[in-house]
Amino acid sequence: MTKLIVVCGATGALGGSTARRMLQEGWQVRAITRNKTSPAAKALAEAGADLDTASYDDTESLSAAFKGANAVFAVTNMFDNIMELGQDGAGEKEYSQMMKIAEAAGKTSTLEHLVLHTLPSGEKMAGKGFYVPHMDNKDRAADEIKKSMPELAKKTTFLWLGLFASNFYTFPMMTPIELPNSYGSYIYIQPCKPDSWMFCAGDTEKNVGTFVHAILSKPEISLPAKYAFAYSDALPFNKMLESWSEVTGKRSTFVECTQEEYGKMWGIFGVELALQFKALEAQPDWTVPYKGDVVTAKELGIKAEELVNLKDALVSFKETGKL
Repeated sequence: MTKLIVVCGATGALGGSTARRMLQEGWQVRAITRNKTSPAAKALAEAGADLDTASYDDTESLSAAFKGANAVFAVTNMFDNIMELGQDGAGEKEYSQMMKIAEAAGKTSTLEHLVLHTLPSGEKMAGKGFYVPHMDNKDRAADEIKKSMPELAKKTTFLWLGLFASNFYTFPMMTPIELPNSYGSYIYIQPCKPDSWMFCAGDTEKNVGTFVHAILSKPEISLPAKYAFAYSDALPFNKMLESWSEVTGKRSTFVECTQEEYGKMWGIFGVELALQFKALEAQPDWTVPYKGDVVTAKELGIKAEELVNLKDALVSFKETGKL
C-alpha cells in the first residue's frame, strides 16, 4: 500500500523540496498550501501531488488535512508575523502554531512519523542573555511535545537546518551590497566576527528532501525525538563570502558591525537576526546542549555527494541568473 505524507508549506523551499522528493520515492503526497492556484502549487499537482489547504491557527483544519497520513512534514515561520506582532508576539504565535500542528498530528491514528522543523535554543547553547525568539520558541515547542505529548514524541524527529545558500540572493540582510563608486566592490555587513563558525544547509530546495527521505527511511536512527542536523558545510562566515566572490567574480569585503547598528540598518528583522548571530558566535556548536539526541547526515546514511553544498549551490544560482 502506498504511504501518504502530508507536507505543510508545500510551495515553499523546504516543503517543496520534501514534496518533490517523496513523490520521486513513490509516496502519495498531500500538499498543503494557502493558494492552490499559484504556479508552485500547479507544478506540484502536475507532478502528482494532491492539493489541500489548512490553517496553522486551526487545529480542526489541520486534523482534516492530516487524515490518513503516515507521515507529516511541517515548517513554521516567525518572520511572517514579526512586523505585526513584534519579536515576542511573533515568537509566541509560532509556538502556538507548532503546538496546534502537534495536537493535530497526535490525533492522527495512522501517523507513523512527524518531521517538524525546529532550531536549537540560543539560551541553551550560549547561556542567559542569548535568547533568540525564532530559535528559542521553536525549541520550546519541541520541549513541550516531549514533556506533554510523550506518545507523539516517540514518532517525532525535529529537523534543524543550517544557513540557506539561497540567503545570498533571497534575504536582503545576507545579500552582499555593491559599494557606490567602488568600481564593482561589494560589502557584506554582519553583526559578528568574520571568522565566526557557521553551519550551512547548502541548496535547501534539494537537500531538505534528501534529509526528510532519510529520516523517514531510518526511524531506528531518527526516532524517538531526535534532532536531525541538516547541513552540507561547516565553515567560517567569511569563507562563505569568499565562495560567493569566487563564483560571481565580484570583489567583496566582510564588514563587522554591532547588534545596535545592524538593527538600525534593517529594523526589527535586523534586531532578530543579530541575536541569532551573536548566539552562534558565542557557541558555534549547536549540539552541545543536545548531546546524544542529535543525528547527522552520516548517521542517516546520506553521502556527501547526495547533498548540494554551498559552492555548488552558488554555481547553480549563477547559472540560473539568481546571483
